Amino acid sequence: MYRQWREVDPGCKILCAVFNVCLRLCKVPPSWKISSTILIHKSGDHDNVTNWRPIALSNTLYKLFTKCMTRKLAEWCEDHEVFSNAQKGFTPYDGVIEHNFLLSQHFENARAGHSESLAAWIDISNAFGSIPHDVILHALRTQGVDHDFVSLVADIYHEATTCLLTEEGPSPPISIRRGVKQGCPLSGILFNLALNDTLKRFKDLRRRRKSWHSPMTWYFSQKTASNYKTYSTAHGSRSKRSILK
Repeated sequence: MYRQWREVDPGCKILCAVFNVCLRLCKVPPSWKISSTILIHKSGDHDNVTNWRPIALSNTLYKLFTKCMTRKLAEWCEDHEVFSNAQKGFTPYDGVIEHNFLLSQHFENARAGHSESLAAWIDISNAFGSIPHDVILHALRTQGVDHDFVSLVADIYHEATTCLLTEEGPSPPISIRRGVKQGCPLSGILFNLALNDTLKRFKDLRRRRKSWHSPMTWYFSQKTASNYKTYSTAHGSRSKRSILK
């Protein structure tokens, strides 16, 4: 489909005209809000629904448009240093090496000082599908994102639906009332923004507790940001759990 668009509109004049109308109205066509969802098996028991990852298949025009939105939002976030330096998921930079180095140094320091040290890997259950849309919009507003951009994101999720593709055929339309759509270019950065406030709370707590030797860092699993690792002393770990509850 993307190749067909290059053939039909090599100068992108049609696409630009359509996208500019969406930007002026802060709305997208209703057909762009409809997606089809397929399930990709991750691992484990095939009969356990949690072992399947839902991927939303969306209109190609919608995906091109949200790709443009994602790039502009990412540039804005970078220029304004919005994201916590603990966030490495859905970024163009490989942060795994940096965080693995910090983790190894943390344990080296603990061994050298004969001190107690703890590390925990936390997996957020149904991370992408559980974030309320109000939290996403609040995060955008709190960071100072342009009002029209926020309105456009709100419209994208307003009355959005998906159909689950099965061997028996598609299911009836299902309303998407929370979460981001896996497979949508915009989802990754919206997920990061929604979690950014929690990461900042960790950072603020660290400043108040000298026992914390290192900041919380993300741990990557299959190139997603739903898994992260954190390390500190025993006293610091209890404070962190209170934030996550």
